[in-house]
Amino acid sequence: MKSVTFSEIERVRKGPHRPTSIDPAQRRVLLLLSMVLGLPALVLAFHLVDPTAPLGYIVVPVLLGGLLPAIARTLPGRFEVTTRFSACHLVGTLDDAMAQLGYVPVERGPGSVRYRMRAARWPAWRNADIMVTVRDHMLEVAGPVRTLQALRSQLSC
Repeated sequence: MKSVTFSEIERVRKGPHRPTSIDPAQRRVLLLLSMVLGLPALVLAFHLVDPTAPLGYIVVPVLLGGLLPAIARTLPGRFEVTTRFSACHLVGTLDDAMAQLGYVPVERGPGSVRYRMRAARWPAWRNADIMVTVRDHMLEVAGPVRTLQALRSQLSC
C-alpha cells in the first residue's frame, strides 16, 4: 500500500500530561534498573517490618507488583492511517485485518466503526474494544496498544 502511511502508536492518557525529556531507550533502562534494585529492596524492607512472615507472602506480591509495567502495552493507545484517497475505502481492508485478529464489527455509524473480540477466551482486560473514526483522508484507530501493534503490522503487509 504505497498510498497509505501509518503514524506511530501513542498512548492515550486520561489525566493531565506530564512532559518527559527521557527517550524510550533510557526509560527502559531506568525501569529495568529500578526493578533490579527496587524489588529486592522492597522484599528486604517488608521482611524487616515483619521478620516472622513467610518469605512467600512477601516475595509473591512484590513480584506481581513488579510485573505491572509489563502489562503497560495493554493500556489504551491510538494511531492514524493517512491515505491519498478517501479513507472510507480502507474500511473493508480494516474489516479483513480485524477478522484475522479475532475481532468483529459490532457497531457501525456514520464515520465510525467499533470492533469487539469474537471469542471470550481472553481475560476481560484484553477484551477491550477497538474504535475507528473515519475522516476524509484518515482513519484514527484507538484501543489497547498490544492489539494496535498487531493491527498495524497486519495492515502494513
